[in-house]
Amino acid sequence: MVTKSMDIQNEMLLNTIRKLGDNSKESYVIFDVKNNHKILECNDSFCALTNTTHSQIVESDYFSLLLNEEQKATIEMIKQKIHSGVMVQAKLHHKCLDKPPFWAEIQALPFQNSKNETLYVLLLVKDVTYYHTEDFLMRLEKAMYEAIEKDNPFDKKMSIICSGLDEFFMPNIVSMVLVKAESNQFQVFTGKSKVKGMSERCESKNFYDQVIQEGKSIFITNLDDIDIPSEHKNFANASKKTAGWFVPIRNQQQQSIGLFAIFLKPYPNDKEFFENMFSKIGSLVALAYSYAKTQKMIWDLAYMDITTGLPNRHSFLNKVEKDKERGQCGYIKILKPSEFHQIVELYGREAGDELLRQIAKRLNEEKDEYNEYIARFTSSSLILSSVTSQATFQNYEKRIKEIIRQPFIIGGKHIFITLKTGIAFYNDDIKIADAIRFADNALSFAANKPGTHMEIFTQERNDVLEQQMTVLNHLSQALKNKEISVNLQPKVDLRTGEIQSIEALARWISPKLGFVSPAVFIPVAESAGKVREIDVQILEIVLSWLAERKKMGKNLARVAVNISPDHFYYVHFVQDIVNLVRKFDIDPEYIILEVTENIGLVDFQSAFTIIQELKSYGFKTSVDDFGTGFSSLSYLQRLPFTELKIDRSFINAINDAATLAIVRSIIQLALNLGMTSVAEGIENEEQVEILRALGCTVGQGYFYYKPMPIEQLDKILDE
Repeated sequence: MVTKSMDIQNEMLLNTIRKLGDNSKESYVIFDVKNNHKILECNDSFCALTNTTHSQIVESDYFSLLLNEEQKATIEMIKQKIHSGVMVQAKLHHKCLDKPPFWAEIQALPFQNSKNETLYVLLLVKDVTYYHTEDFLMRLEKAMYEAIEKDNPFDKKMSIICSGLDEFFMPNIVSMVLVKAESNQFQVFTGKSKVKGMSERCESKNFYDQVIQEGKSIFITNLDDIDIPSEHKNFANASKKTAGWFVPIRNQQQQSIGLFAIFLKPYPNDKEFFENMFSKIGSLVALAYSYAKTQKMIWDLAYMDITTGLPNRHSFLNKVEKDKERGQCGYIKILKPSEFHQIVELYGREAGDELLRQIAKRLNEEKDEYNEYIARFTSSSLILSSVTSQATFQNYEKRIKEIIRQPFIIGGKHIFITLKTGIAFYNDDIKIADAIRFADNALSFAANKPGTHMEIFTQERNDVLEQQMTVLNHLSQALKNKEISVNLQPKVDLRTGEIQSIEALARWISPKLGFVSPAVFIPVAESAGKVREIDVQILEIVLSWLAERKKMGKNLARVAVNISPDHFYYVHFVQDIVNLVRKFDIDPEYIILEVTENIGLVDFQSAFTIIQELKSYGFKTSVDDFGTGFSSLSYLQRLPFTELKIDRSFINAINDAATLAIVRSIIQLALNLGMTSVAEGIENEEQVEILRALGCTVGQGYFYYKPMPIEQLDKILDE
C-alpha cells in the first residue's frame, strides 16, 4: 500500500510539473534525478529545438545531450545544486541531432519529497544562440579595438579572432585566418600561440585562389579532395575535423583580402547564420588589415629613409638596441663616399641618394657577416651593425674594395668612388650611442687619409678630438680677449750669420688651458672658420711692434706672417692688408706673407692675381714648407713668389743621399726662378755647411735662434 501511495504521489507531482512546463510556454524536459537523470517527458517545442522526436529522447540521460568535456565543471555544478534542491540557471552548449549545436539558457527547477530528496527536475530550455552570438561579436569587436588602441601587432589581432572562434564553437571547429601577402603568399594565423609544423606563410594554393576569385564561401566535406597545404590538413586532422568551410574576407571596397579556413565535422550547417556571422567577423579582420597597412606607412615614415628606401637612423638604433638587450655584441661601421658632396653639386641631391642606395645594395649582395643591418646615417653616409664577437676587418676591407671596383651608374654616368669607414665596438659596457660616436670619431680620421680607407676607434684618437673640442670652446673667448700672442724667430744669412728677416709665430697661453700648441689650435681655428681672425691679430701685433720701433728711430726688419688659405682667398684680403699697413704707417716691403705650397692648386688664376696685386703694393710672398705638398712646378714658375722655404723634414735627413738630391734640386729651382731659398729647422753646423755648399743663402732654426718673445728680440736687434 505504501508503494502504491508513493506512485500516486509521484504521478501527481509529475502532472503538476508537466502543467508548470506547459504554462511556461518554453521548451522543457522533465527528468528523473534518482534514475540517472533519465528523461521522462519533453514537449514538442523541445523536440523541434533539438531536431529530435519523443522516442529518440525519452529514456535517455539528459546530460548526454550536452557537450560534456568542455562543460564538465558546469554540469557537475548543476547536478550538485539540483540534488540539494536549489534552482539553477546556466548557459550550455546543447547538442542538436544532425545540426550544429546551439547555445541554450536553462532553468533547472528541482522538486523534492518530504525527505528533502530531489525526485524530478523541470528543465526550461531557451535557444539564446542569437543573443550569445551577438554578445560574442560585441566582445570580439571590443577586444579588436583595444588591440588597435594598444598598437598590438597584426598577428596578435588575428590570434584574437581565431581564439574567439575556437572558443565560441568549441569543440566543433578549429579555425585559421589567411591574409594576402606579397609574392603570391598568405600569412597564416591560428588561435593557438604555436602549432607544431605550421608555417607562418604559405603559397597561394589553387583552392585558396578559387575561394578568393569566386568571392563566395565553399563547403568541402572531405579535405582530401582539395589542394591546400598538407600542414593545414594535419592541423584539421589533429582536432579530428574532416570537413572545411572556406569564407572569403572582403574590405570596404569589396576586395578580397584573404579567407577564413574553418575545419569542422561534416554535418549540414545553417548557412545563413554562418554567412551573417563571418561577414561581421570578416569586417573586423578587414579593419585590422587596413590599420596594419596604415601602421606600416607610419612605421615607414618613422623608420625608413623615404629617398633611398633604406632603414633610417631611428630604425637602426631600435634594431641594435634590441640586439644588445639580448646580450649580443658587435661592431658599428659608418661608411661615407669621399666624393658624395661633389656628386651632389654636379648632379643634384637625387644623385647622392641614388649613390647611397647602390652602395647599400652592393653591400647586401656581398654580405658575409651574420645579422648585418644597413641603414642611412646622415645625408652622406651609411651605418652598419654586425653582431659578432670576432673582428673581421680584413674581410670587410676586401669587401669594400670589391664593391667599388666597378663604377656606379648615376644618371647614366659611370662614377668611380672611394669609401671611408669608421669602426667601433659595442658590448655590455659600451652604450650604442657611445659606439656610434666612436665610429664617427674614427671616420673623421679616415676622412683625412687618401683613397679608400678604414679606421678603427682608439681611445687616443678620442682624446685628440676631446682636446680639439675643448680648444674650440675656449678659442672664441681667446680671440675676444686678445689672448693670442706672437713669438719671433729670426732667419739668418748663412754666409754672415746676420739676421736677414723674422718669422712671426702664433702663441696662445690660455688662463684656463695653459699653453696650447699652434699644431693644435691652428687646425681647430681653420675648421671653425676663425683662422682669419688669428691672422689679423698676428699682423696687428707685428705692425704695432714695427710702428713702435719706427717711432723710436730703431732699425726695422722684414717680418714673415703666415696666411691661411681661407684668408688668402678672402675677397677683401689684399685691401684689408693694405689698410692695416697704412693704419700703422709701415712700408709693405717689411711684410712677407707666407702661404702653403698648395695655395695655387686651389685656384691658380685667383692666386696669380692676388700675388701680383700684393707685389704691386710692395709686399713680398713666401712659399712655406715646400716639398711636403703636391705642388706643380709648372704653376710655381708662373707665380711671382719672393721666397721658397725648404721644409725641416728635408733638412733633418739631409745626410741621406736621396734627400740631399731633393734639397739640391729645390735650391737650384729657387735660384733659377729668382727666389730666395730658406732652409727651415737647422740644428747643427754640419747642416749649415752642406746648405752653404748647395748655394742656400738663408736659414732658420734652433742652431741660430729659438722662437722668442718680442721683448727679447728687441734686445738682440738693438745690440
